[in-house]
Amino acid sequence: MNEALFSIKDFILFPVYLLIIFYAANQTKNNNIEANPLYKYYTRGLALKLAGGMLVCLIYLFYYGGGDTIGFYKSASLLARLGFVNQETFFSVLGGNLSNLNLLRFIENDLCCPDYYRDPQSFMVVRIAAPLVLFSGLSFFGTTLFFAWLSYAGVWRLFLVFNEVYPGLEKKFAISILYMPSVLFWGSAILKDTITFSAACWVTVCIYYVFIKQQQRAKYFFYLIISAFFLISIKPYIFVALLPGATIWILYSRITSIKSGFFRLLISPAIIAIGLFGSSAILSALGNKLGSYASVDTAIDKAIVTKNDLTRDAYGENSFDIGEIDGSLGSIVSKFPAALTAGLFRPFLWDVRNPVMLLSALENMVMLLLTLRILLSMGPFRFFGSISKEPLLIFSFVFSVFFSFSVGLTTANFGALVRYKIPSIPFFMSLLLILDDKRKTKAVAFSAETENNLGELNSNTNDVPIPAQ
Repeated sequence: MNEALFSIKDFILFPVYLLIIFYAANQTKNNNIEANPLYKYYTRGLALKLAGGMLVCLIYLFYYGGGDTIGFYKSASLLARLGFVNQETFFSVLGGNLSNLNLLRFIENDLCCPDYYRDPQSFMVVRIAAPLVLFSGLSFFGTTLFFAWLSYAGVWRLFLVFNEVYPGLEKKFAISILYMPSVLFWGSAILKDTITFSAACWVTVCIYYVFIKQQQRAKYFFYLIISAFFLISIKPYIFVALLPGATIWILYSRITSIKSGFFRLLISPAIIAIGLFGSSAILSALGNKLGSYASVDTAIDKAIVTKNDLTRDAYGENSFDIGEIDGSLGSIVSKFPAALTAGLFRPFLWDVRNPVMLLSALENMVMLLLTLRILLSMGPFRFFGSISKEPLLIFSFVFSVFFSFSVGLTTANFGALVRYKIPSIPFFMSLLLILDDKRKTKAVAFSAETENNLGELNSNTNDVPIPAQ
Protein backbone atom coordinates (compact mmCIF):
# COMPACT_ATOMS: atom_id res chain seq x y z
CA MET A 1 0.00 0.00 0.00
CA ASN A 2 2.67 2.52 1.00
CA GLU A 3 4.88 1.89 -2.05
CA ALA A 4 2.22 3.34 -4.35
CA LEU A 5 2.24 6.64 -2.45
CA PHE A 6 5.74 7.66 -3.43
CA SER A 7 8.33 6.82 -6.06
CA ILE A 8 11.54 8.18 -7.54
CA LYS A 9 9.37 10.87 -9.18
CA ASP A 10 8.47 12.26 -5.75
CA PHE A 11 12.11 12.55 -4.69
CA ILE A 12 12.86 14.45 -7.90
CA LEU A 13 9.85 16.76 -7.71
CA PHE A 14 9.94 17.40 -3.95
CA PRO A 15 12.79 19.97 -4.05
CA VAL A 16 11.13 21.59 -7.09
CA TYR A 17 7.93 22.09 -5.09
CA LEU A 18 9.89 23.55 -2.19
CA LEU A 19 11.67 25.97 -4.53
CA ILE A 20 8.34 27.13 -5.99
CA ILE A 21 6.78 27.63 -2.56
CA PHE A 22 9.74 29.41 -0.98
CA TYR A 23 10.31 31.58 -4.05
CA ALA A 24 6.69 32.78 -3.82
CA ALA A 25 6.98 33.13 -0.02
CA ASN A 26 10.16 35.21 -0.28
CA GLN A 27 8.51 37.42 -2.87
CA THR A 28 5.60 37.98 -0.49
CA LYS A 29 7.99 38.72 2.37
CA ASN A 30 10.18 41.12 0.36
CA ASN A 31 7.17 42.98 -1.07
CA ASN A 32 5.73 43.64 2.39
CA ILE A 33 8.53 43.74 4.95
CA GLU A 34 9.42 47.39 4.44
CA ALA A 35 5.86 48.47 5.19
CA ASN A 36 5.35 45.82 7.86
CA PRO A 37 8.42 44.40 9.66
CA LEU A 38 6.26 41.53 10.98
CA TYR A 39 6.85 39.80 7.64
CA LYS A 40 10.23 38.68 8.97
CA TYR A 41 8.20 35.88 10.59
CA TYR A 42 6.44 34.92 7.36
CA THR A 43 8.86 32.36 5.93
CA ARG A 44 9.74 31.00 9.39
CA GLY A 45 6.12 30.17 10.14
CA LEU A 46 5.60 28.72 6.65
CA ALA A 47 8.70 26.50 6.94
CA LEU A 48 7.42 25.06 10.22
CA LYS A 49 3.96 24.48 8.73
CA LEU A 50 5.42 22.62 5.74
CA ALA A 51 7.55 20.55 8.14
CA GLY A 52 4.44 19.74 10.19
CA GLY A 53 2.60 18.49 7.11
CA MET A 54 5.51 16.33 6.02
CA LEU A 55 5.91 14.91 9.52
CA VAL A 56 2.27 13.79 9.45
CA CYS A 57 2.90 12.07 6.10
CA LEU A 58 5.89 10.17 7.45
CA ILE A 59 4.19 9.16 10.70
CA TYR A 60 1.06 7.97 8.92
CA LEU A 61 3.16 6.06 6.40
CA PHE A 62 5.72 4.41 8.64
CA TYR A 63 4.25 4.51 12.17
CA TYR A 64 0.48 4.12 11.77
CA GLY A 65 0.66 2.36 8.40
CA GLY A 66 -2.38 4.25 7.13
CA GLY A 67 -4.99 6.77 8.20
CA ASP A 68 -7.15 9.66 7.11
CA THR A 69 -4.50 11.75 5.38
CA ILE A 70 -3.60 8.79 3.16
CA GLY A 71 -7.27 7.96 2.59
CA PHE A 72 -8.03 11.54 1.57
CA TYR A 73 -5.08 11.60 -0.83
CA LYS A 74 -5.99 8.28 -2.45
CA SER A 75 -9.61 9.35 -2.97
CA ALA A 76 -8.50 12.72 -4.33
CA SER A 77 -6.10 10.88 -6.64
CA LEU A 78 -8.98 8.77 -8.00
CA LEU A 79 -11.01 11.93 -8.60
CA ALA A 80 -8.03 13.60 -10.27
CA ARG A 81 -7.54 10.59 -12.57
CA LEU A 82 -11.23 10.71 -13.45
CA GLY A 83 -10.56 14.22 -14.76
CA PHE A 84 -8.33 12.75 -17.49
CA VAL A 85 -11.04 10.45 -18.85
CA ASN A 86 -14.38 12.08 -17.99
CA GLN A 87 -14.19 15.83 -17.47
CA GLU A 88 -17.96 16.25 -17.17
CA THR A 89 -18.20 13.88 -14.21
CA PHE A 90 -15.02 15.27 -12.70
CA PHE A 91 -16.44 18.79 -12.53
CA SER A 92 -19.81 17.46 -11.41
CA VAL A 93 -18.25 15.66 -8.42
CA LEU A 94 -15.95 18.61 -7.77
CA GLY A 95 -19.08 20.75 -7.51
CA GLY A 96 -20.58 18.45 -4.88
CA ASN A 97 -22.82 16.13 -6.91
CA LEU A 98 -22.20 12.81 -5.10
CA SER A 99 -24.88 10.87 -6.95
CA ASN A 100 -24.93 7.15 -7.63
CA LEU A 101 -24.61 7.90 -11.34
CA ASN A 102 -21.34 9.76 -10.76
CA LEU A 103 -20.08 6.92 -8.58
CA LEU A 104 -20.88 4.56 -11.48
CA ARG A 105 -18.55 6.62 -13.67
CA PHE A 106 -15.68 5.87 -11.28
CA ILE A 107 -16.45 2.16 -11.56
CA GLU A 108 -16.74 2.24 -15.36
CA ASN A 109 -13.28 3.80 -15.61
CA ASP A 110 -11.67 1.27 -13.24
CA LEU A 111 -11.32 3.90 -10.50
CA CYS A 112 -13.44 2.22 -7.88
CA CYS A 113 -13.97 3.42 -5.36
CA PRO A 114 -13.19 6.69 -3.56
CA ASP A 115 -13.48 6.55 0.22
CA TYR A 116 -15.77 9.00 2.05
CA TYR A 117 -18.09 9.25 -0.99
CA ARG A 118 -21.15 8.72 1.21
CA ASP A 119 -19.91 11.27 3.76
CA PRO A 120 -20.26 14.77 2.23
CA GLN A 121 -18.35 16.43 5.09
CA SER A 122 -15.31 14.19 4.66
CA PHE A 123 -15.56 14.16 0.88
CA MET A 124 -15.28 17.95 0.88
CA VAL A 125 -11.59 17.41 1.74
CA VAL A 126 -11.29 15.15 -1.30
CA ARG A 127 -12.90 17.78 -3.52
CA ILE A 128 -10.51 20.46 -2.26
CA ALA A 129 -7.46 18.20 -2.56
CA ALA A 130 -8.16 16.90 -6.09
CA PRO A 131 -7.02 20.05 -7.98
CA LEU A 132 -3.87 20.11 -5.82
CA VAL A 133 -3.24 16.46 -6.67
CA LEU A 134 -3.40 17.39 -10.36
CA PHE A 135 -1.15 20.40 -9.85
CA SER A 136 1.42 18.32 -7.96
CA GLY A 137 1.54 15.65 -10.69
CA LEU A 138 -0.26 13.03 -8.56
CA SER A 139 2.28 13.36 -5.74
CA PHE A 140 1.33 12.59 -2.12
CA PHE A 141 4.15 14.70 -0.69
CA GLY A 142 3.63 17.49 -3.22
CA THR A 143 -0.10 17.68 -2.50
CA THR A 144 0.65 17.89 1.23
CA LEU A 145 3.09 20.76 0.69
CA PHE A 146 0.58 22.75 -1.36
CA PHE A 147 -2.18 21.96 1.14
CA ALA A 148 -0.05 23.34 3.98
CA TRP A 149 0.99 26.38 1.95
CA LEU A 150 -2.54 27.43 1.02
CA SER A 151 -3.87 26.88 4.55
CA TYR A 152 -1.08 29.06 5.96
CA ALA A 153 -2.75 32.21 4.58
CA GLY A 154 -5.49 32.22 7.23
CA VAL A 155 -3.06 31.54 10.08
CA TRP A 156 -0.74 34.34 8.94
CA ARG A 157 -3.57 36.86 8.68
CA LEU A 158 -4.71 35.96 12.21
CA PHE A 159 -1.13 36.65 13.39
CA LEU A 160 -1.27 40.10 11.74
CA VAL A 161 -4.64 40.93 13.32
CA PHE A 162 -3.50 40.11 16.86
CA ASN A 163 -0.37 42.19 16.32
CA GLU A 164 -2.43 45.09 14.99
CA VAL A 165 -4.63 45.09 18.09
CA TYR A 166 -1.76 44.42 20.52
CA PRO A 167 1.45 45.87 19.00
CA GLY A 168 4.76 44.96 20.59
CA LEU A 169 3.86 41.35 21.35
CA GLU A 170 4.96 39.85 18.02
CA LYS A 171 7.33 37.30 19.62
CA LYS A 172 4.57 36.06 21.89
CA PHE A 173 2.04 35.84 19.04
CA ALA A 174 4.58 34.04 16.87
CA ILE A 175 4.65 31.36 19.57
CA SER A 176 0.90 31.19 20.16
CA ILE A 177 -0.26 31.39 16.53
CA LEU A 178 2.60 30.31 14.24
CA TYR A 179 4.70 27.92 16.33
CA MET A 180 2.35 25.80 18.50
CA PRO A 181 3.52 22.18 17.94
CA SER A 182 0.21 20.33 17.92
CA VAL A 183 -1.38 22.95 15.66
CA LEU A 184 1.54 22.67 13.22
CA PHE A 185 1.27 18.89 13.28
CA TRP A 186 -2.49 18.36 12.99
CA GLY A 187 -3.26 21.55 11.06
CA SER A 188 -0.95 21.15 8.06
CA ALA A 189 -1.57 17.83 6.29
CA ILE A 190 -4.38 16.63 4.01
CA LEU A 191 -6.94 16.51 6.81
CA LYS A 192 -10.24 18.10 7.76
CA ASP A 193 -8.48 19.93 10.59
CA THR A 194 -6.13 21.77 8.23
CA ILE A 195 -9.01 23.28 6.27
CA THR A 196 -11.27 24.04 9.23
CA PHE A 197 -8.50 25.59 11.34
CA SER A 198 -7.49 27.89 8.49
CA ALA A 199 -11.14 28.72 7.84
CA ALA A 200 -11.69 29.56 11.54
CA CYS A 201 -8.70 31.93 11.35
CA TRP A 202 -10.14 33.55 8.22
CA VAL A 203 -13.57 33.98 9.83
CA THR A 204 -11.95 35.80 12.75
CA VAL A 205 -9.88 38.01 10.44
CA CYS A 206 -12.91 38.85 8.29
CA ILE A 207 -15.06 39.74 11.30
CA TYR A 208 -12.33 42.12 12.41
CA TYR A 209 -12.10 43.91 9.06
CA VAL A 210 -15.81 43.89 8.17
CA PHE A 211 -17.39 44.74 11.54
CA ILE A 212 -14.65 46.11 13.82
CA LYS A 213 -12.18 48.02 11.69
CA GLN A 214 -14.59 48.44 8.77
CA GLN A 215 -11.95 48.39 6.04
CA GLN A 216 -12.13 46.70 2.61
CA ARG A 217 -15.51 45.38 3.69
CA ALA A 218 -16.61 43.94 0.32
CA LYS A 219 -13.37 41.95 -0.05
CA TYR A 220 -13.42 40.53 3.46
CA PHE A 221 -17.15 39.87 3.42
CA PHE A 222 -16.55 37.66 0.38
CA TYR A 223 -13.75 35.84 2.25
CA LEU A 224 -16.08 35.50 5.25
CA ILE A 225 -18.74 33.77 3.14
CA ILE A 226 -16.18 31.36 1.63
CA SER A 227 -14.62 30.55 5.02
CA ALA A 228 -17.98 30.03 6.69
CA PHE A 229 -19.01 27.76 3.79
CA PHE A 230 -15.97 25.52 4.34
CA LEU A 231 -16.57 25.38 8.10
CA ILE A 232 -20.24 24.53 7.73
CA SER A 233 -19.51 21.97 4.99
CA ILE A 234 -16.83 20.11 6.96
CA LYS A 235 -17.19 20.79 10.70
CA PRO A 236 -20.29 22.90 11.39
CA TYR A 237 -19.76 22.75 15.16
CA ILE A 238 -16.71 25.03 14.81
CA PHE A 239 -18.87 27.63 13.11
CA VAL A 240 -21.45 27.24 15.86
CA ALA A 241 -18.74 27.70 18.50
CA LEU A 242 -17.43 30.85 16.79
CA LEU A 243 -20.82 32.56 16.60
CA PRO A 244 -21.46 33.55 20.26
CA GLY A 245 -18.01 35.06 20.75
CA ALA A 246 -18.11 36.79 17.37
CA THR A 247 -21.52 38.33 18.06
CA ILE A 248 -20.43 39.55 21.49
CA TRP A 249 -17.18 40.90 19.98
CA ILE A 250 -19.10 42.92 17.41
CA LEU A 251 -21.59 44.29 19.96
CA TYR A 252 -19.06 44.94 22.70
CA SER A 253 -16.68 46.78 20.39
CA ARG A 254 -19.35 49.46 20.08
CA ILE A 255 -19.17 50.34 23.79
CA THR A 256 -15.43 50.21 24.46
CA SER A 257 -15.43 54.00 24.57
CA ILE A 258 -17.22 53.77 27.93
CA LYS A 259 -14.54 54.51 30.52
CA SER A 260 -16.33 53.14 33.57
CA GLY A 261 -15.17 49.58 34.20
CA PHE A 262 -18.05 49.13 36.64
CA PHE A 263 -20.63 50.05 33.99
CA ARG A 264 -18.96 47.78 31.43
CA LEU A 265 -19.10 44.93 33.92
CA LEU A 266 -22.71 45.79 34.73
CA ILE A 267 -23.94 45.55 31.15
CA SER A 268 -21.80 42.55 30.19
CA PRO A 269 -24.58 40.01 31.02
CA ALA A 270 -26.98 41.87 28.73
CA ILE A 271 -24.42 41.91 25.92
CA ILE A 272 -23.77 38.19 26.36
CA ALA A 273 -27.52 37.51 26.29
CA ILE A 274 -27.94 39.54 23.10
CA GLY A 275 -24.97 37.75 21.58
CA LEU A 276 -26.40 34.34 22.40
CA PHE A 277 -29.82 35.35 21.10
CA GLY A 278 -28.29 36.69 17.88
CA SER A 279 -26.27 33.52 17.45
CA SER A 280 -29.37 31.42 17.98
CA ALA A 281 -31.20 33.43 15.31
CA ILE A 282 -28.37 32.88 12.82
CA LEU A 283 -28.33 29.15 13.59
CA SER A 284 -32.08 28.94 13.03
CA ALA A 285 -31.76 30.81 9.74
CA LEU A 286 -29.09 28.42 8.50
CA GLY A 287 -31.32 25.50 9.43
CA ASN A 288 -30.59 22.33 7.45
CA LYS A 289 -27.08 23.42 6.47
CA LEU A 290 -25.94 22.85 10.07
CA GLY A 291 -27.56 19.44 10.35
CA SER A 292 -27.44 18.16 13.94
CA TYR A 293 -26.07 21.49 15.19
CA ALA A 294 -29.06 23.60 14.16
CA SER A 295 -30.74 23.33 17.59
CA VAL A 296 -29.77 22.63 21.18
CA ASP A 297 -31.75 19.37 21.37
CA THR A 298 -30.28 17.84 18.23
CA ALA A 299 -26.80 19.04 19.21
CA ILE A 300 -27.10 17.28 22.58
CA ASP A 301 -28.29 14.09 20.87
CA LYS A 302 -25.32 14.31 18.50
CA ALA A 303 -22.97 14.84 21.46
CA ILE A 304 -24.23 11.70 23.17
CA VAL A 305 -23.86 9.59 20.02
CA THR A 306 -20.35 10.91 19.36
CA LYS A 307 -19.24 10.37 22.95
CA ASN A 308 -20.59 6.82 23.02
CA ASP A 309 -18.83 6.01 19.75
CA LEU A 310 -15.47 7.30 20.96
CA THR A 311 -15.66 5.31 24.21
CA ARG A 312 -16.02 1.98 22.44
CA ASP A 313 -13.68 -0.83 23.53
CA ALA A 314 -11.95 -0.60 20.14
CA TYR A 315 -10.12 2.52 21.33
CA GLY A 316 -8.69 0.71 24.37
CA GLU A 317 -6.52 2.83 26.67
CA ASN A 318 -6.80 5.84 24.38
CA SER A 319 -10.28 6.53 25.76
CA PHE A 320 -11.24 8.60 28.80
CA ASP A 321 -14.58 9.16 30.46
CA ILE A 322 -15.95 12.33 32.08
CA GLY A 323 -19.14 10.54 33.14
CA GLU A 324 -22.53 9.67 31.70
CA ILE A 325 -24.66 12.19 29.80
CA ASP A 326 -28.39 11.51 29.94
CA GLY A 327 -29.43 14.20 27.46
CA SER A 328 -30.78 16.71 30.00
CA LEU A 329 -29.45 20.25 30.26
CA GLY A 330 -28.61 19.64 33.94
CA SER A 331 -26.48 16.64 32.98
CA ILE A 332 -24.61 18.72 30.41
CA VAL A 333 -23.98 21.58 32.87
CA SER A 334 -22.77 19.19 35.58
CA LYS A 335 -20.02 17.99 33.23
CA PHE A 336 -18.79 21.54 32.53
CA PRO A 337 -15.65 21.48 34.77
CA ALA A 338 -14.48 18.05 33.60
CA ALA A 339 -15.30 18.71 29.93
CA LEU A 340 -13.63 22.13 29.91
CA THR A 341 -10.52 20.75 31.61
CA ALA A 342 -10.34 17.96 29.04
CA GLY A 343 -10.88 20.33 26.11
CA LEU A 344 -8.23 22.79 27.29
CA PHE A 345 -5.58 20.74 29.07
CA ARG A 346 -5.85 17.02 28.34
CA PRO A 347 -4.10 14.75 27.63
CA PHE A 348 -2.03 15.21 30.78
CA LEU A 349 1.45 13.74 30.92
CA TRP A 350 0.14 10.64 32.71
CA ASP A 351 -2.42 10.11 29.91
CA VAL A 352 0.31 9.66 27.29
CA ARG A 353 0.27 6.34 25.40
CA ASN A 354 2.37 7.18 22.32
CA PRO A 355 4.91 9.75 21.05
CA VAL A 356 2.30 11.77 19.15
CA MET A 357 0.22 12.20 22.30
CA LEU A 358 3.34 13.32 24.20
CA LEU A 359 3.63 16.35 21.91
CA SER A 360 0.17 17.53 22.90
CA ALA A 361 0.66 16.68 26.59
CA LEU A 362 3.80 18.81 26.88
CA GLU A 363 2.02 21.70 25.18
CA ASN A 364 -0.97 21.29 27.51
CA MET A 365 1.30 21.32 30.56
CA VAL A 366 2.78 24.68 29.49
CA MET A 367 -0.70 26.18 28.98
CA LEU A 368 -1.94 24.80 32.31
CA LEU A 369 1.04 26.17 34.26
CA LEU A 370 0.72 29.55 32.54
CA THR A 371 -3.02 29.64 33.31
CA LEU A 372 -2.41 28.85 36.97
CA ARG A 373 0.35 31.45 37.25
CA ILE A 374 -1.86 34.17 35.81
CA LEU A 375 -4.90 33.22 37.89
CA LEU A 376 -2.90 33.03 41.13
CA SER A 377 -1.06 36.30 40.55
CA MET A 378 -4.02 38.32 39.23
CA GLY A 379 -6.85 36.67 41.10
CA PRO A 380 -10.15 35.73 39.43
CA PHE A 381 -11.65 39.24 39.60
CA ARG A 382 -8.70 40.95 37.91
CA PHE A 383 -8.42 38.05 35.46
CA PHE A 384 -12.01 38.33 34.24
CA GLY A 385 -12.00 42.10 34.66
CA SER A 386 -9.05 42.42 32.29
CA ILE A 387 -10.80 40.24 29.72
CA SER A 388 -14.06 42.19 30.00
CA LYS A 389 -12.34 45.45 29.01
CA GLU A 390 -11.20 44.34 25.55
CA PRO A 391 -13.43 42.92 22.77
CA LEU A 392 -10.79 40.68 21.13
CA LEU A 393 -9.99 39.12 24.49
CA ILE A 394 -13.69 38.53 25.09
CA PHE A 395 -14.00 36.81 21.72
CA SER A 396 -10.91 34.67 22.34
CA PHE A 397 -12.14 33.69 25.80
CA VAL A 398 -15.74 32.90 24.80
CA PHE A 399 -14.68 30.91 21.74
CA SER A 400 -11.94 29.01 23.61
CA VAL A 401 -14.19 28.11 26.54
CA PHE A 402 -17.29 27.26 24.50
CA PHE A 403 -15.37 25.26 21.90
CA SER A 404 -13.15 23.45 24.42
CA PHE A 405 -16.17 22.54 26.54
CA SER A 406 -17.95 21.15 23.48
CA VAL A 407 -14.93 19.12 22.38
CA GLY A 408 -14.23 17.86 25.90
CA LEU A 409 -17.88 16.88 26.32
CA THR A 410 -18.16 14.88 23.10
CA THR A 411 -14.64 13.59 22.48
CA ALA A 412 -13.77 10.76 24.82
CA ASN A 413 -10.77 9.53 22.84
CA PHE A 414 -7.34 11.16 23.15
CA GLY A 415 -6.41 10.46 19.54
CA ALA A 416 -9.40 12.47 18.37
CA LEU A 417 -9.12 15.08 21.15
CA VAL A 418 -5.62 16.26 20.22
CA ARG A 419 -6.82 16.87 16.65
CA TYR A 420 -10.24 18.37 17.33
CA LYS A 421 -9.04 20.93 19.88
CA ILE A 422 -6.50 22.76 17.67
CA PRO A 423 -8.79 25.65 16.52
CA SER A 424 -8.99 27.00 20.07
CA ILE A 425 -5.29 26.66 20.98
CA PRO A 426 -3.94 29.84 19.27
CA PHE A 427 -6.79 31.93 20.70
CA PHE A 428 -6.45 30.61 24.24
CA MET A 429 -2.65 30.78 24.23
CA SER A 430 -2.72 34.33 22.81
CA LEU A 431 -5.20 35.31 25.52
CA LEU A 432 -2.88 33.94 28.20
CA LEU A 433 0.19 35.68 26.79
CA ILE A 434 -1.63 39.02 26.56
CA LEU A 435 -2.81 38.76 30.17
CA ASP A 436 0.64 37.65 31.31
CA ASP A 437 2.17 40.68 29.60
CA LYS A 438 -0.37 42.95 31.30
CA ARG A 439 0.42 41.31 34.63
CA LYS A 440 4.16 41.87 34.18
CA THR A 441 3.70 45.43 32.96
CA LYS A 442 1.57 46.28 35.97
CA ALA A 443 4.04 44.61 38.32
CA VAL A 444 6.94 46.62 36.84
CA ALA A 445 4.92 49.84 37.03
CA PHE A 446 3.99 49.11 40.65
CA SER A 447 7.61 48.37 41.51
CA ALA A 448 8.79 51.58 39.84
CA GLU A 449 6.11 53.60 41.63
CA THR A 450 7.02 52.03 44.96
CA GLU A 451 10.71 52.74 44.41
CA ASN A 452 9.91 56.32 43.45
CA ASN A 453 7.77 56.80 46.57
CA LEU A 454 10.53 55.38 48.78
CA GLY A 455 13.01 57.72 47.11
CA GLU A 456 10.81 60.71 47.82
CA LEU A 457 10.33 59.56 51.41
CA ASN A 458 14.09 59.27 51.95
CA SER A 459 14.61 62.68 50.34
CA ASN A 460 12.05 64.27 52.62
CA THR A 461 13.61 62.59 55.64
CA ASN A 462 17.05 63.96 54.78
CA ASP A 463 15.59 67.47 54.56
CA VAL A 464 14.32 67.37 58.15
CA PRO A 465 16.67 69.41 60.42
CA ILE A 466 18.41 67.49 63.18
CA PRO A 467 17.46 68.88 66.63
CA ALA A 468 20.30 70.50 68.58
CA GLN A 469 21.63 68.41 71.44
